[in-house]
Amino acid sequence: MIEVEAKVAISEEERSKILEMLRDLCPLERIHEEEEEDLFFVSSYDPSFGADKTLKLRRSSSGAKLIFKSRRAAEGLKENLEVEVGIKKGDEGNMLRLLRGLGFRESVIVRKRRTSFRFNGCAVNVDEVMGLGSFLEVEVLVDENDVEKAHYRIASVLSALGLSHKKVILKSYAEMLAAQEV
Repeated sequence: MIEVEAKVAISEEERSKILEMLRDLCPLERIHEEEEEDLFFVSSYDPSFGADKTLKLRRSSSGAKLIFKSRRAAEGLKENLEVEVGIKKGDEGNMLRLLRGLGFRESVIVRKRRTSFRFNGCAVNVDEVMGLGSFLEVEVLVDENDVEKAHYRIASVLSALGLSHKKVILKSYAEMLAAQEV
């Protein structure tokens, strides 16, 4: 699947307003809130990990999963080939040992409080990222043939939330945090 994503920085005032709007627009069963920790990896054998490719272990109250993303060239929005694999409860340690054995090593940890909504066929996430601030992400997972439609759906969500004037951020949270460490 292809993930098409727009991420914009939002102020605390905008965050409160957006959360209120989304809670009014979305049925309760389409709202989810949790804390997530993403452990990113780099590879000893492939320097594109951490740049064009991302491998992360996401932990949250709803479980753990391994997520691989590979960037695609795109205009305006971020596009990634995305693969997610659920990890059975209790197998996280084995997954870490496997990744280390394959030459991966931990690089950056991203901790965030995420409030997720389903709106207009999109995943809309309001994130408070430790060390970075607040952001709104709008994501759609589509087949290759539907990428253009995903761009329009994301634009309509940003417009409905009054954020179409915002500059889209193409960097990941991990890239932004790593840049702060330099």
